[in-house]
Amino acid sequence: MANEVFNLSHPFEYRGASYVEFKPRRPKVRDLRNFIKNVDKDGVGAMEKVLADLCEVDDKVIAEIDIEDFAPMKAWFEGFLKPMLSGSDE
Repeated sequence: MANEVFNLSHPFEYRGASYVEFKPRRPKVRDLRNFIKNVDKDGVGAMEKVLADLCEVDDKVIAEIDIEDFAPMKAWFEGFLKPMLSGSDE
């Protein structure tokens, strides 16, 4: 998966900053470890946290994203999980 850019259909402002796109970095093992540690406590919160870490923003910023814009970001991250969950070496 190449580096991704998420252009928001619903840009927003939060605490004086404008958000029109997010450019997450590729996940690392530490991101996976933190996601797995938090997913049992709060699935949506764990996704917010991992996406915030990958986009290098506060998780409160991720909480302000429109759900339509959040869905492809979530799917992008989940794409990294699928090979591990299927047990294959894709």
